[in-house]
This record gives sequence, C-alpha cells and structure tokens, in this order.
Amino acid sequence: MGPMIDLERRISGDWIEAREAGSDQYVLTRFFQFDSDRLRDIARSLRLSVEEGVLEYKSSILRPVFTALENMQYHSVSFEELAAHERPLEELLFTVLLQRLSCSGAILPPKLKLAQPVSTETLEVKAILADIKSRVRQSPEALKHPAVKNIFVQVSLYQKEKKKMEELLPMIKDELRGTFRANFQKVFRRIFDSIRKNYADLLTGEETSRLQQESRPDILYRASLKSLTPLLAEQAKDFSRLRSTLAYARADKYKTRGILVALYKNRNSYLGLLEKENAAYARLCLELGSQSQLDSPATLGRRLAGELVRVLEKLARLEAPAQPAQPPQSDQALG
Repeated sequence: MGPMIDLERRISGDWIEAREAGSDQYVLTRFFQFDSDRLRDIARSLRLSVEEGVLEYKSSILRPVFTALENMQYHSVSFEELAAHERPLEELLFTVLLQRLSCSGAILPPKLKLAQPVSTETLEVKAILADIKSRVRQSPEALKHPAVKNIFVQVSLYQKEKKKMEELLPMIKDELRGTFRANFQKVFRRIFDSIRKNYADLLTGEETSRLQQESRPDILYRASLKSLTPLLAEQAKDFSRLRSTLAYARADKYKTRGILVALYKNRNSYLGLLEKENAAYARLCLELGSQSQLDSPATLGRRLAGELVRVLEKLARLEAPAQPAQPPQSDQALG
C-alpha cells in the first residue's frame, strides 16, 4: 500500500499546485517556468494542428502516451520513453489551464482596432464632391449618412454665398473690391474645410467598420464559452494525474508495471475527455447557427487554437530576455 499512497499524495499535491497557479495567465507561466522559446514551441504546435485545432493538438500528445503504455504491457518498461512524454504532458496541462482561463473570460480578447483619422486636407473639394455624387448614384441610401447630408448643406451654402458675391461685386468700388473678395474667400475656406472634415469623418467611419469586421473573432466575441470551463477543469485534473503518475513511475521504479498497466486500462476515460469536448463544440456551433461561420467542432477547434496562439505569443514576448543596451556611438564612429 505504501507506493500507492505515495503516488496518490504526489498526484494530489501536483494538482493542487497547478490548479492554484491556473487562476492567472502570468502566474501560470511562472509556475511552469516556461521561457519564451518553450511558449513559442507550444504556439507552433497549435498552429500546425490545421485539421481540428486544439482538439488535434491534445490528441497528438495523449495518443502516443497510451501507445507507449500499451507496448510496455508486453515489453520491459522503458524509463527513457516515460521521460520523453513528461515534457509534452506538461505543455498539455499548461495549455488546458490557459484555455480554461480564455473560455472563462479571464483573458480578454484582443482590443478592437480603431481606425486612425483619415486626412483630407490636401484633397481637392471637386474630387470629394465627385466621389460623394458617385456614391449617391450607386446607392441613394448614402444620402442618409450624416456626413453626406452635411456636405450637401455646405455645397448649398457655397452656392448661395457665391451668388451673393457675384450680385454685390458690381456695386463695390474698385478700391474696396480686394477686401470684399477676401471676406468672401474666408467664408469659402470655412465651407471647404467643413466639406473636407465631413468627408474625413465618412472615410474614418468606413475604415473603423472594416477593422471591426476583420478583428471580430466570431464566437469569442458573440458567444459565451464559459460552458466549457467545467469540462476543461476536468481535463486539467485528469491530465495532471496522468503526468504525475508517469513521473512517479519513472522516479520510483517500484511496482512500476502495475501502475502503468492500471493507467493504460483507463485510456478510454482520458481519450473520452476529448470526445466530450468535441460534443460540447458541436452544441455551441448548433446554438450559434447562421450567426457565425463556425459550422463544425473542427472549425471551432481551429478558432480556439488561434486564440491560444495569440495569448502564447503575447506571453512569449513578455518572457523574452531584455536585449542589452548598445553603447552610444561617438561622432567619430558615425563619421
């Protein structure tokens, strides 16, 4: 009973530590002591899981473990092979805990891109008006846009002011005509500036809409993934148990075969967790229906893998060692 009690203590202790670290992405990274290279390796593996995304990634780590355990039932236990699976299982546990944080909302989605204001200062007013008229011809609905309405108001104002100037000009003495024209030019400049500003507002608004459409990661913005967190917690606990058991068997080497045979007999339970996740993805896709482009669990798995890659790359940048400052060059060296 001694070894089994020690094993259960190891399993329980390892899981408690990992679970507590799993409350925050930065604490989690420090707990596993992953450097930037290790984080990028995980991101690369997820990116290469092109068929089913995160589901494929998990399966690629779990299935070889149980293939090795099956072989060890008929051959001598290879402690080197057990050791070879510890690193991938550690990365799997880290990834599941990170995915749980993402699905729970603890990791915010990428900030919405905002368009930079479009400059129209150098545009000719004639070119602006030509574009506005073209838009209206193509879609009369464009007339309802506030910026378009304001531009036509300014055009009407310009025509009135220009007509007024032309009517009054013959009555103005020659020596005052310069001042008279200058006053109207100020009015025209204000009108032209207003046209340019409204056109800039129109273009900036269109660019903002385009960026919003591009940066909206479908389900991650429009659907709650919190329903996945209990399953991911169950996965993390069981994968932690698998990792701890292999590590204990490799280190203890006492009654190892019995421990590994018992572990192999539970393979369907471990692999069944992925089937549960696949079924959960299918339910989410069904709930969304035509609201999204997520038409299958594999599509959602790829989308979630992409989100994990984004988070991992951000963490990798934070973990990257700072580059030493370069000494300033002298004027002689620059010359």
